[in-house]
Amino acid sequence: MSDHAIPFGRKVRGYGLALVLGVSPWFPALAQPLNPLLIPPTVDEDTIDLLIDQHVVQFYPGLHTGTYGVNAPYLGPTLILHHGDTAHWRVVNLLDTEMTSLHWHGLQLPGEMDGGPPREVMPGDTWNVKFKVKNPAGTFWYHPHPHGHTAEQVQFGIAGMIILRDSAEAALDLPRTYGVDDIPLVLQDRRFDENGQFVFGPYGDSVLVNGTPHPYMELPAQVVRLRLLNGSNARVYQVGFDDDRSFSIIGNDGGLLEEPIPVDRVRLSNGERSEVLVDLSGMEGDSLMLMGFGSELTETMPGGSLILNEPSYLNAIDFPLLRIRVGPPTDDPVTSFPSSLVTLTPPDIADVTRTRHKAIDGFGTAGTGLFTFDGDTFNMDVVNDTVPLGTTEIWYVLNATDIAHPFHIHGGSFFLLDRDGQQPHPWEQGWKDVVLVDMGEQVRFIMRFDERTDGWPFMYHCHNLMHEDLMLMLQYITEDPSTNVAAVPTTSEVRVFPSPTVDRLQFRSGSPVDRVVVQDVLGREVMAANMRGASQGSLDVATLPSGMYHVLLRSHGVVLRGSFVKE
Repeated sequence: MSDHAIPFGRKVRGYGLALVLGVSPWFPALAQPLNPLLIPPTVDEDTIDLLIDQHVVQFYPGLHTGTYGVNAPYLGPTLILHHGDTAHWRVVNLLDTEMTSLHWHGLQLPGEMDGGPPREVMPGDTWNVKFKVKNPAGTFWYHPHPHGHTAEQVQFGIAGMIILRDSAEAALDLPRTYGVDDIPLVLQDRRFDENGQFVFGPYGDSVLVNGTPHPYMELPAQVVRLRLLNGSNARVYQVGFDDDRSFSIIGNDGGLLEEPIPVDRVRLSNGERSEVLVDLSGMEGDSLMLMGFGSELTETMPGGSLILNEPSYLNAIDFPLLRIRVGPPTDDPVTSFPSSLVTLTPPDIADVTRTRHKAIDGFGTAGTGLFTFDGDTFNMDVVNDTVPLGTTEIWYVLNATDIAHPFHIHGGSFFLLDRDGQQPHPWEQGWKDVVLVDMGEQVRFIMRFDERTDGWPFMYHCHNLMHEDLMLMLQYITEDPSTNVAAVPTTSEVRVFPSPTVDRLQFRSGSPVDRVVVQDVLGREVMAANMRGASQGSLDVATLPSGMYHVLLRSHGVVLRGSFVKE
């Protein structure tokens, strides 16, 4: 089959060759030549400068696109970290007018070094980053996190991969020659206008892999390792091969699994990573295509056939990602998959001190929306949750909207316990920091909170970058109970909402609450509930008669008061 021919013949829905090749329909040449896959250089040093600057890149012949990059015209180098080392990074903002930052997605490090929205690196400024490398071996990444501008800056090219190594991974017979049999693949969709400039939005009509349109790569006829990262704004990818061959997942967001999991598809929502092994033994001289099977996504997943989806020629179809040409094996090839990988020790449920419930509600599309967490949207000046340092919690995340959301939390990794009460997929049973929650679905995860915030809160948010910028994000802090004395709460720390309300009343306090009481205007108790130290909750007030009510929250022996109107 010619490299210019359509590499598959299924479910293209008649959009034509321009669509199948992943180019915008205005493009002057329908048959686009394949390009060698760009492999970002590695930086394996403790102390480095990361320069964020603007550039111009020719993705397509004759068209010059304005971009941003980190030490490069588009995207940035792959940063190599070693467990137990100390990283010293200097982030330098060379952009003319834009504030930016870098967030080390998935790394366990203090809030001061996390690079969330409170960290604003102004034009011309330098941010000095220093942290101990604590995570196990795995695939992580970095991207900007300025509030309201994350999606746009990522789209322009500020992002890169992080590979973390340790002794347990080094002891395994795995491919690890970077760029030869260990390949980083950053998957992004982009839209271009007729002048070759990026069109900002949730979806693109062209696929870039490591910033390369229509990429190909020669890989050796042996076992190879692909490190997949969904770096798109909103699109979810269902990844597999054109011949439906089996491959094995060996790692996800936070590191290796206990054993390889054989599959023929891997789904990646925004920010998720997956390490896979593919056996190309005996295929020298042959070729195959890595594919995105958009036709297999549920109707509620961005990139599927959701009716409310913003238009994109790639939605709900199958499209090529990377042509693989198989060459001769290397001198010392890996020829088999290991039977086991590493031993994982999830947090102990017996250590759980608190359970929190988070519901994503509202309505909208992949690119817009009025989505909230339990009615709250992001406010840089508001801490939404306080977690005692060193404790273990279980979080429930419910998606009460009509579109899937990838939930991400900063400050560490979690173990997924179940989806709607059922065991998660085998490849999800390892360290995670992003989980895709489909419409009407509820997931439950367990996490230990070991990192200090010390005035620099951690975020939890939807990792659809469009939704994140539209304030579907809240923040939490950790407090060391051995050094912090609880402040005496004040009435100003109480929030009761909505008012007026018809059926459900929400309440929040800046301090742990032992008991909540609802009184009518005559002071009579009409409702009460024990809170056991929770700082937020809700009450069903649908049966109460219309009128004014007072809410009393007992916290540290102090009674806090609020009021609401029942319609």
